[in-house]
Amino acid sequence: MKKTKVLFAVHQLNYGGVQKSAITALNAIDYSGNDVTLYVRKNRLQLLPEVNRNVSRIIVNEDPTRYYRIPYLAWLSVCQYMARLVKNRRWDDALQKKIVTYLTEAQMNYEKEHYFPDTEEYDIAVSYISGYTAEFVARCVNAKRKIMFYHASTDENHDLHEEIMPCFDRIVGVNENVRNILRELYPSVSNRMTYIDNYVDAEEIRRKSLLFTPDRPEDRAVLCSCGRFAPVKGFDLAVRAAKLLKEKGIRFLWYFVGDGPERVNLEQMISEYGLEDCIRITGMQDNPYPYLGCCDVYVQPSYEEAYGLTIAEAQILGKPVVTTATVGGKFLIENEATGLISDIGADDLADQIIRMLSEEDLRQRIADSLQKIDYTADFLRYQSDWKRLLEEKI
Repeated sequence: MKKTKVLFAVHQLNYGGVQKSAITALNAIDYSGNDVTLYVRKNRLQLLPEVNRNVSRIIVNEDPTRYYRIPYLAWLSVCQYMARLVKNRRWDDALQKKIVTYLTEAQMNYEKEHYFPDTEEYDIAVSYISGYTAEFVARCVNAKRKIMFYHASTDENHDLHEEIMPCFDRIVGVNENVRNILRELYPSVSNRMTYIDNYVDAEEIRRKSLLFTPDRPEDRAVLCSCGRFAPVKGFDLAVRAAKLLKEKGIRFLWYFVGDGPERVNLEQMISEYGLEDCIRITGMQDNPYPYLGCCDVYVQPSYEEAYGLTIAEAQILGKPVVTTATVGGKFLIENEATGLISDIGADDLADQIIRMLSEEDLRQRIADSLQKIDYTADFLRYQSDWKRLLEEKI
């Protein structure tokens, strides 16, 4: 039987929630009927060893820096520097937009020429992320059907998505709430929208959580937050909440498990507030689960979150969660039954953490609720969702 030829496109494969979810999705595909090519647009490959071995071909954009004409880009940059020198904001913004447009066009032309000529046709092309990777699949990949996944709870690329969404036969939110948000934002293509709830491998997370034991002081509560140090993840909010906890006499050690562009700013805040003895940055970890497993409370301080993969992982390990009131937080947590939901602000986040630490009855009630969650059928459901998505006739 001839297999369905599938392209699965991702932006990169460094550690992150979307990237870990992509690895899980590749594990759910039925390879007996699908011939899958994985395309990684940026040469960031920490998770590459975890890619399912049944993927028949992996294409990595090995040279993402030489696809544009240096003189033209240099000229635009000089013009932008002059605009900033004379403080002409309008000129600066126009040139920045021109630079981004030029680089995007140049990169996509390079990728299409080197990896996706018109003679290469796929039965299905999946963009596992929105934004420019989805634009690339829409514009540059030759496929009979196209599918776009959406992992965000907000839309910072509305004009772009409005332009490219009609190119996709299916637009998939990572849960029902995300799909509903998309239907409101893009009513003209709402009939193309569906959702697939993310899957988390409970058995694997529990196994990995036991592989080593982090430092756990006996005289302090242990908190944990895990993720990319990017503005949207709210680690600055966590630092401000930690300052309030210390001022209120709470003794704690808070693990920040991750790394990213905001690390220097976070370290400066930690030093400024005198929290070096309270917050420990571990850096990016191949296996973050022992930190989740050893904590008393898992804290998700995000400003925006569509799903909240680490919330689900903490719940699997039976940990009480305090999360901000993001779309993902409210999707995964039933307030006071499986965790606590905080306003998106340092004061309430600190108050909810204190409440979780101080109310033993609340923690026990949450632990009892988490123990009742049955994860055994989740992967079969997830496989079925992917089978239906790839086999449906549109």
